[in-house]
Amino acid sequence: MVSENSSLSSSKRSPATTPRFCNSFTTRIFADVAGDITIVVDGESFLLHKFPLVTLSGKIRRMVADAKVSNLSSLELLNFPGGHQTFELAMKFCYGMNFEVTTFNVARLRCAAEYLEMTEEYRDQNLISRTESYLKDIVFQDLQKSVEVLSTCEMLPPLVEQIEIPSRCVESIAMNACKEQLASGLSRLECNGDSRELKEDCVIAWWVEDLSVLRIDFFQRVMSAMGRMGVRSESIIASLMHYAQSSLKGIGKSQFLNPSRANSSPTTMELDQRNIVETIFHVGLNLKGGSR
Repeated sequence: MVSENSSLSSSKRSPATTPRFCNSFTTRIFADVAGDITIVVDGESFLLHKFPLVTLSGKIRRMVADAKVSNLSSLELLNFPGGHQTFELAMKFCYGMNFEVTTFNVARLRCAAEYLEMTEEYRDQNLISRTESYLKDIVFQDLQKSVEVLSTCEMLPPLVEQIEIPSRCVESIAMNACKEQLASGLSRLECNGDSRELKEDCVIAWWVEDLSVLRIDFFQRVMSAMGRMGVRSESIIASLMHYAQSSLKGIGKSQFLNPSRANSSPTTMELDQRNIVETIFHVGLNLKGGSR
C-alpha cells in the first residue's frame, strides 16, 4: 500500500468484478469494469477505478504518478478531513453520481476538495467550485445557514481555517444581522405597548437563540464582527445573556452540594465554564468601551 508518508509494494489481492464501497455506498459503478485501486480512509477500504479519480483529483494523480510501482493497486489517505463518510461523497462526485450538498456537509466537502486538490485545473465545475458556489449563493446569503455551517467547522482540522470558511461565516452572520437590523427598523413601531424590552424582542429574539449553539471562540468572533459592523449594542448584550444562560446551567452546583470540591482541581467542565464567563465578560467590556 502507498500512503502519503511511505511507498510500499502493492499487495496481491483477488480480482474484483465491481467496486466495493463501505457503508451505504452500494450503487454499482462501472459494473463491467473491475476496480483497479483500493483507497483506505480511516481504516475503511474503497475499491475504485483510477481513471475518474486521477481525472479530477490532483493529489491522487500525483500519488499514483509518484508511486515506485507501475501497477499501483492500493494507497492510503491520512488524516482525511471529514473521515470516510465525506470521502464517499467526494467519490460520488468523481463518478458523476447525484447527491445533495447541505449546510451540514458543505464545510466537510470543501475541506475534502481542498485536500484532494479538486480544482478547475482538472475539470470545470470541479468539487471546489461546486462547494464554493453553494457557500456563496446559499449559505452566505442567510444568517441561520451561516450559523449551521460555522457550527460544523468545530470538528474539522486546521485546513478549514486555511480556506477561511469560519471567518467567512462570521462575516456573513454579522452582515446579515446588519441587514436584518435595517430591514426591521420599523418593526419596533409595530410592537404594542411602551415596554422597551418588548420592542427589542421584536427585533432580536429570532437570531439570539441561533447563536447559542456556537462554540465560545466562534461566538466571540461573531460578537466582535457584529460590534465592528454596527449591530445594535442591545442586540449583542441580549446574545451574551442568552449564551451565558444556555451555557452555564448548573454552574457552581458541585461546590454547593459538596463544599470540599471548592478546593480541589477544577474539572474540564469547570474550566470550560470559566472560559465562557471570562470571554463573555471581555466581550461585554469591549462593547462598553466601544460605545463611549
